[in-house]
Amino acid sequence: MVEAHPTRIPLPFALDRNPHAPDAECRLLDWARRHELLDHPAAETRLIGARLADLAAYTHPDAEPDRLCRYAQFLGWQFLTHDRCAQPRERAAPTWEHVIGQVEPIFRTGRAESAAGPMGRALADLLGRVYPAMGAEWRERFAAECVETMRHAVPRTAGDSPAATREYASGVQAYIRHRRLAGGQFPCLLLDEYMADGELPVAIRDGAAYDDIRNAEADVVSWTCDYYSSRSNTETDAPADLVGVLAYTEHLGREHAEAAVAARIQDRVADFLTARRTLQGGGSDVAWADPEADLILRRCVSAMHNRMAGTEAWAWENVRSLDHHRPADGRRTGEGGGLRVPQYVEDLLDVRGRPRGWDGGAAGHRWP
Repeated sequence: MVEAHPTRIPLPFALDRNPHAPDAECRLLDWARRHELLDHPAAETRLIGARLADLAAYTHPDAEPDRLCRYAQFLGWQFLTHDRCAQPRERAAPTWEHVIGQVEPIFRTGRAESAAGPMGRALADLLGRVYPAMGAEWRERFAAECVETMRHAVPRTAGDSPAATREYASGVQAYIRHRRLAGGQFPCLLLDEYMADGELPVAIRDGAAYDDIRNAEADVVSWTCDYYSSRSNTETDAPADLVGVLAYTEHLGREHAEAAVAARIQDRVADFLTARRTLQGGGSDVAWADPEADLILRRCVSAMHNRMAGTEAWAWENVRSLDHHRPADGRRTGEGGGLRVPQYVEDLLDVRGRPRGWDGGAAGHRWP
């Protein structure tokens, strides 16, 4: 008999949770209702079940209430956009193209025309509180990343399943690249700069080390979600996540495919830690020369740690049975057994240590 849930994945990062999560959840739901985003059956139930305020609270445990709420609202907007376009009556690619055509000008300007639909008006409301704090270059990049994510998230129709299967058969790497772009993590990494009350210099953001670290973080987040949700993806015979893709392409049973994904996640954690040393160990001259840029960089990298640890906890909690009770402080309990942080990951952590000027100790945070 297959267990209801896969073995817990250990990640070598501290886990904290913002105490304002319940308030952010209430405000997110109220915001979605006011903007008429919950206009089809069960949409509200799915939004509540997604617990996106908890994911926001894990990612930004120190954020003040209003900023935490904005981050949760952006996660909610991403979720509801995908949820709406994933409904059977709206699943076709032309529906997505129509939605993209409506929201792309709003991403560019931060404003919605009077004729804009609910998704557009909600997006303009959110951007109207974020864009004034950010520069023109950041806004342009954020718009481009958001639109690119939506284009890669265009769902396939039922008739596309055989082609999708052949695509996966052509190479796991093609799936990984697509999943990385469709997962919505890159816009969130840019929003982390807003949450950090600043902007990364272009020289850092466009650098090879930052590209390495953001790709590794996006993969860990996406694959962790795939790992925990795989046993629920039974609606189609086509692979629907990395576990299914590996099972199909490498002719593996479920348990072996899950173990392979868990191993890949740990490999990407090691890649992340290596890129972190390059980025914060002198590889980024701009950050070292500019204390303010260095502070923003450290805050953004800390948010990456939090998002990986938080996604693991959030995804695990979402697949648990209803009788599972989380600890009151939201921290790990050590349950799950079986998997351990690999020695090579522990070695990387020992070598890296704390980044220069780390200031989280006073807040009671442990550097991962």
